[in-house]
Amino acid sequence: MRNTRIPEIVLVLVALFSRAVSAQALYKATYIFDPEEESHGHVHASCIVECPNGDLRAVWYENGKPLPPPYYSENRDKSDDVRIGGARKPKGTDAWGKPFVMSDSFGLSDNNPCMVVDREDRLWLLHPTLLGVPKWSWGSALLRYKVSSDYSRAGRPTWEKVDILVPHPVGFDAALKHTAEQWARRGNLSKAGREALLKKALKRLAEPLMPRLGWMPRAHPLIRSDGALVLPLSNENFGIAVMAMTRDGGETWTYSKPVPEAGVTQPTLVEFPDGAMSAFFRNSDPRRRIKRSESKDGGRTWSPLTVTDLPHPGAGIEAVLLRNGHLLMIYNDKEKGPRDRLAVSISTDRGETWKWTRHLEDTPGGRFDYPSIIQAKDGTLHATYSYNLKTIKHVHFDEPWVEKGD
Repeated sequence: MRNTRIPEIVLVLVALFSRAVSAQALYKATYIFDPEEESHGHVHASCIVECPNGDLRAVWYENGKPLPPPYYSENRDKSDDVRIGGARKPKGTDAWGKPFVMSDSFGLSDNNPCMVVDREDRLWLLHPTLLGVPKWSWGSALLRYKVSSDYSRAGRPTWEKVDILVPHPVGFDAALKHTAEQWARRGNLSKAGREALLKKALKRLAEPLMPRLGWMPRAHPLIRSDGALVLPLSNENFGIAVMAMTRDGGETWTYSKPVPEAGVTQPTLVEFPDGAMSAFFRNSDPRRRIKRSESKDGGRTWSPLTVTDLPHPGAGIEAVLLRNGHLLMIYNDKEKGPRDRLAVSISTDRGETWKWTRHLEDTPGGRFDYPSIIQAKDGTLHATYSYNLKTIKHVHFDEPWVEKGD
């Protein structure tokens, strides 16, 4: 009988070949739709999720069918024909399906959508509806959310819960006073300027709708390690961030204390294995760096802001904690506009330093912003972002691709 044992050298070569193949960097890019074939107007602010069956879903806001006056506004992102668009990419396919309308409030502007799949495999869509456009835009936002357990087929999900969320946080006055003091200490404000700013802010706070409207999401909600959904929010009337939390599918909500300093928007959250959480913020600080705050109690209270090393032109960002413990940030790595460069950076020490950076886009004069990113079940990464405000670009890549650098 012949000896069918495979020689040891062959096994070694096969192992080395397999390792080399697995180490090859992954990068694929496509557009969710071709704007030359089907225009969706002003296309912006996408979010992507992976569904339990392996499908991908993406949402964004766009212009729908033009409406007659008084609905229409020349500001295409704040016009009353703005709606939430969506698309689905079935598992195993190379192309996105035809876009559809995910959510639309007639005669009102629906903006800044985000999604998440919770521990019960329910799909959440959250977005603000602007009640006062065009005169009062972001500050008039009314936060809304929809929940579905039926979204595995093409098209719009079947929504089982549709509701509004009007945060009632406390501590705005303390955050505003702390902010005025901090800005004066840094030399950004004189004593008279500090008092004038604080007086104006507190007067606005006394108006009943100002602290209840203007709440905007942007990045993915975080599903905390105990299953609670934590929704990062900021109020456009005050530039103050708060986290909304629910443990019962949106039946009841609690709110964190405000992040101690104003002037931050659109937080993005990560939770580390030890339960500590970090929030990173879009901001307009003249130091032009992404800001950060920490929480040791599940997001209920937040530390004073610190400044990271990452350059920041005041554009949308998103952070995600990878399953190997690495922290990833997707952002426009410039100190000022235009937003024509989009980078991914990875840290191995919780964001103290950033070991690898690679650019998804770097074309002078272009516009590539408001990124969304997830790590799929297979460990690879999916990002979507606005591509010249005409379509949404989807990029599929992995860590080795980022580690190779530009």
